[in-house]
Amino acid sequence: MTTSKYQESIKDLASNDDAKRLKALRFIKNSVIGNKTKKDLYIKLGVVQKLVEYLSLPDATSYLLKIQAATVLGSIAYGKDENVNVVVSCGAITPLLDSLSLRRNVPVIDAIREKRKLLEAATRALKSVFTCPRTPKDDIFTEKHIADLVALLDATSTYLCQQGLPSATSESLSFGMIAEFSAALIAKCCDTQEQQMQLASAGVIPPLVNLLHSGHVKAQEAALDALATLCRENSELGEIVIHAKPIDSNQLTTATMLDFVRDKCPNMRLIAATCLTNLYRTGVFIEPFNEIILVVLPALVKLLKDPSGDVQERAPLVLADLVKDSEDMQKAAFDADAISRLAELLASVSTKENDEDSDEKIGVPGVGSVAKRREKIRENSLIAIAAATLLKEECRSQAINSKVLPNVVSALQSKYPHVRLAACQCAKSLSRSVSNLRTSLVDAGVATPLLKLLHDESIVVQAAACGALCNLTLDFSPMKKSVIDAGAIDRFVEYSRSNDSKLQLNGVWALNSLLYKADLSAKKAVMKSLTYDALIELLHEPNPAIQEQALEIVRNLVCGQQEDIEDVIDGIGKDDLLDVLESKLQVTSNMGLEGDDSTTMTSVCYMQGCTCMCVSFFLIHGLDTGACTVHCNKHV
Repeated sequence: MTTSKYQESIKDLASNDDAKRLKALRFIKNSVIGNKTKKDLYIKLGVVQKLVEYLSLPDATSYLLKIQAATVLGSIAYGKDENVNVVVSCGAITPLLDSLSLRRNVPVIDAIREKRKLLEAATRALKSVFTCPRTPKDDIFTEKHIADLVALLDATSTYLCQQGLPSATSESLSFGMIAEFSAALIAKCCDTQEQQMQLASAGVIPPLVNLLHSGHVKAQEAALDALATLCRENSELGEIVIHAKPIDSNQLTTATMLDFVRDKCPNMRLIAATCLTNLYRTGVFIEPFNEIILVVLPALVKLLKDPSGDVQERAPLVLADLVKDSEDMQKAAFDADAISRLAELLASVSTKENDEDSDEKIGVPGVGSVAKRREKIRENSLIAIAAATLLKEECRSQAINSKVLPNVVSALQSKYPHVRLAACQCAKSLSRSVSNLRTSLVDAGVATPLLKLLHDESIVVQAAACGALCNLTLDFSPMKKSVIDAGAIDRFVEYSRSNDSKLQLNGVWALNSLLYKADLSAKKAVMKSLTYDALIELLHEPNPAIQEQALEIVRNLVCGQQEDIEDVIDGIGKDDLLDVLESKLQVTSNMGLEGDDSTTMTSVCYMQGCTCMCVSFFLIHGLDTGACTVHCNKHV
């Protein structure tokens, strides 16, 4: 078929003959569904704007045309963000949302029945459009549109819940899809706490809970996903969700979710585990909620070996969320052999990049190349290992014994920046180990790629690499020498002057680590590049965390022999050094007296005070000059 046929169908859209227009729309629909080339062709021919115009026609006279127009728009938007951008820029969101409006002078179920095919097509199209994270969400949060969406979800979920077992009738299947797409749309519109609260205030939680009991698997998955995003980092909504019950049962929603975690469908198990993980992270469960360790964690570990769909891509991130910042959960992950399973998953995708001919088809067919999906699994596995090994030595030992290090080193050299970043995070967690485990990292060759990443094209990756090197150089002489010989001191000094707060902090931290238990020659090498004038500026930085690291640099500089202390006094100046010590100790002595209730600030001030006392101790006991220097200032 030649291009002229497609151009002819575009011309027919402008016909006054409804039958001709409908035929053209069906031809276009059949051409674009599942065909990326035809989608691109029709976008170039300007079909999107014409479809949007069709959606603005009245239901009464153009119902069938609007169904086809919405279907084609949904197909064009599906699977490609660039296509979504075209659909959005042509103004499709508002008329699609307007299509959800129901006639108000009839029972709501009858109003849905009147236009269920249009509702099905419009909600499906909206789901495709809002799958793109860059899609603007302002239109959906207008009073009318959010009310229409909630009314539609409430009516369809109640209908399905009261129906009991799913029916194979056309109406039941259609209601199930409308509910599914509506819930999926809600899941994509909870980016901020304000959006979460707006949706909850509009009444979305009860119909989502009802939908869990609908018997329609896809609708249940969409409802779980929506509840998971609504309660993510939101304890207020988390409380509402855990106490919610459906209209046809007294079973608490958490019990229903636990049932889904045991479901035979891997995707259902994963979404339910995600929802319970998000709830757990909000702190709404009364401790101990043993089911998290006994049911959710083992389910996630088992899912790491399930190749269904994109389960292996998503499961590591949920596991990372579950265990991060919790020694108890990281111990549970150790006991559940989660780290070994993550190491196996990482190894399975740590082959040559962009191996398009791989026989092992990991990822969702048709959504991204196999190689890119494998790299996503690689990235997420590294993130999960980093989270699981952050706090406990036994977890780090398990990771190293599971032979993750060669794959971490390989990932540090990935051409994908997100993989490099995740590998840096993993290296940083593993490098928190005692010296013998840090030796394993150096022996595995982690130092060279980390040093190279200090010049990465991504500032975020540079900061992460610097953070990993902070741990590796701390109290580990061979690594200090490698870093100094590689010229990293000058790079760390550059970071210490950066306008990027994370990069600046990590740069000062790295210099501090290099100076810890360093010999005088290393100290002189660092200070030759940094200079004492710059150190004084860092001591007075507005960021308290940078002040703390700068103070620790002073402590590490004076810790040593007489010559070390004299070098610092000469470099900073006696009066300036005393002024710094006095000001920091004064802040510490005033803690809690000025109405500052910040726990973080109090902790930083306390640490600064401790560091100042250490500096004073070394000065007093290091040599007569230091003692006189301190004693001559009565405030210190």
